[in-house]
Amino acid sequence: MSSSSDKETCYKLLYNYFEHETFSNLMMNKEGVSDFVRAAVYGTITYLIAIDHIVKHASGKDVSSMDSKTATIVRFGSWQLLFSEKVPDYAAISSSVELAKKYCPASSGFVNAVLRKLQSLPQEQKEISFYKPNIRCCLKPEIYGIFKKNYGQEKALSIGEALLRIQPTTIRVNTLKTTVEELSQRLEEEGFKVTKSSFMPDALAITPLEGRSIDRAKSYDDGLFFVQGEGAMLASVIAAPSKGDKILDCCAAPGGKSTHLAQLSSDEASILSLDINDSRLELIRQNLKRLGIKSVTVSGGDSTNLEATLDPASKFDIVLCDVPCSGLGLMSGKPDIRHTISYERIKELLPKQQTILSGASGYVKEGGTLVYSTCTINKDENEAQVKAFLEGHPDFYADNLMQFLPAGIILDADRQEAAKEGMITILPDEDSCEGFFIARLKRRN
Repeated sequence: MSSSSDKETCYKLLYNYFEHETFSNLMMNKEGVSDFVRAAVYGTITYLIAIDHIVKHASGKDVSSMDSKTATIVRFGSWQLLFSEKVPDYAAISSSVELAKKYCPASSGFVNAVLRKLQSLPQEQKEISFYKPNIRCCLKPEIYGIFKKNYGQEKALSIGEALLRIQPTTIRVNTLKTTVEELSQRLEEEGFKVTKSSFMPDALAITPLEGRSIDRAKSYDDGLFFVQGEGAMLASVIAAPSKGDKILDCCAAPGGKSTHLAQLSSDEASILSLDINDSRLELIRQNLKRLGIKSVTVSGGDSTNLEATLDPASKFDIVLCDVPCSGLGLMSGKPDIRHTISYERIKELLPKQQTILSGASGYVKEGGTLVYSTCTINKDENEAQVKAFLEGHPDFYADNLMQFLPAGIILDADRQEAAKEGMITILPDEDSCEGFFIARLKRRN
């Protein structure tokens, strides 16, 4: 069972998150954060929409109307009652009341009453499957509506439920320094559980030790791998770089795709990595040094205005545009997105995506490749953007992806058809990883 100090840590972190809108990953990147604290904080944030709905259903009390300290304790206690398999009901309630007595004494009786009403619900009403689809998936109605519009009701529910499951941490083996087999053995010797990834041959799935992060492993410091999702890895594979290629990576930080492109071209291409954020440029430099990669040059630059950074006469064999997006495919690992993203925010992103893709296309040489990728599964940001681009740029065409796809990837009839038209969407329910979209476009000779 978790300790009272762990629960107090959870309360403080969650209060900071709700009150000051701190990013959850920044809160968790600290030494000494226990597995319970990590699970409880991420779990409360992930299931927040369902928690608030069920609390109101059980007690008639709207959590958003409570003062911030009381609301935090009610939400954390509710997560323990509804979603934790390790905390007995009596302990969830009593520890929540003790937190209230310490941080908001006037609310201790109220917290006790609300949580006891939640505890007394019939069992089926404690299950999120009892509620309407967006509550089951812990998504805002407008975001669930995007999934339903794009994929239909049955598939939207499947995707939404998959995004509630914690996906394994995946790493890309740095084949410039080691092999999959050698790294697997070394990580197991360091105490990590290692399994095969879903479909990328140079990737591994990792289960960290209690309270220990994979990026604190000795093999990480030695540059033997890069922590990266399989969808992001697939983008570089689809780009298909070769030795001697001149490559532009727009919006490159923290350097996952740049370093992968270098790896795939035996560190013998010429890669320019651009990013607008100076602190994130430093992340690229740190990763290049750690991985031992020499073929990448890092430069500041705004990908919505490449003319201000690049010579208009510059041409590249490959241009990669991993554009700013809604991040809907990442919600299993970044639960903040469930609350920060909105339909209005997505509409604001669309022109920026169009600007980056159109501007970058001017730097693709004849016969060269333009790769467009996002970490979202929203078709307005994906297929619709590619279609609009091709309609406005007849000197480009969609390139058949089939020859670039790894053998382990699921290929049903719909995915094959899309791949032949130059596009693929990686889905969390089908591919057991983050959601991702990639298109490969070619400039005509």
